[in-house]
Order: sequence, then C-alpha cells, then structure tokens
Amino acid sequence: MNAKKERGLLVVELERLLRKQSEIVDDYRALGEMLEGIPVGLLLDWIVIEEEAHRTLLCTIISSLKKTAQEESEDCANGLEVERDTMLRWVERLKMKEQAVAADCRSLKGQAWWENGDLLDALLDALVMDNEKHQRFLLAVEKAVENIMMSRPQ
Repeated sequence: MNAKKERGLLVVELERLLRKQSEIVDDYRALGEMLEGIPVGLLLDWIVIEEEAHRTLLCTIISSLKKTAQEESEDCANGLEVERDTMLRWVERLKMKEQAVAADCRSLKGQAWWENGDLLDALLDALVMDNEKHQRFLLAVEKAVENIMMSRPQ
C-alpha cells in the first residue's frame, strides 16, 4: 500500500475516533451537570476541558494529514525565522519550568492530609501528570526543531 492510501485510511480511523471523543464529552458534561455545585464536579469539568482539547488536536491532525506532504514540508521549512539555538534555549527553559511546577505540586500533595483532601490530592496528581506530558511534548518539539533546521536550505 502506498503512503497516500495509508494516510487516507489513517484519516478515516482518526475521524472515527473524533466521533467517539465527541460522544464521551457529551457523557462527561451530563454527569458534570448532575454533580454541579459539588467540589468533586471540578474533576469532571477538568476532564471535559481536556476532552475538548483532544477533539481540537484530532481535528488539527486530520486537517494536517489531508494536506500533501510537500505542502507540509514547505510550510515548516519556510516558516522558521528564528535561529535554532534560540528555539532550543526556549525549549530547555520550558522543560525546567515544567519540572519545577511538578516538584511544587508533589510538595503540596503532602499538605492535603485532612479529611476530604482526596480531591486536592487527585488534582495535584493530574497537574504532575500534565507537567510530565508537557515535558514529553517538549522533547518532541526539540527533536523536530533539530530535524527541521538540519533539512532547511542554507
């Protein structure tokens, strides 16, 4: 199978996943409405926000996959105006900030010992996981910047 057909099949599967994501968001909203006014409802609000972000990301990925490979590479290479070292310094700075926030959250978790502190504990765990996810994304950004800059015409 050629790359164009594989891409088309992937788009079809991602669109199917997108429909599932939309259904899930509706279900979380419904449960969130039932728990409105109760502190634990914040967890469901957070999930809805993340699910909506997932939906946006899927739409962006689908749109990107529908473009031709040539258009994508031209857009990426021609759109970079900033120097490689500057971009990589920004990435490194953001990685350090994410690590610091995760450390702060872990520290605060020790203070959520009172009755019903489980909600705060769960929220802080989620923040730590998000920070770890962001650090993983930053590694991918770093690698992409290095690859794009190496393939860029001099």
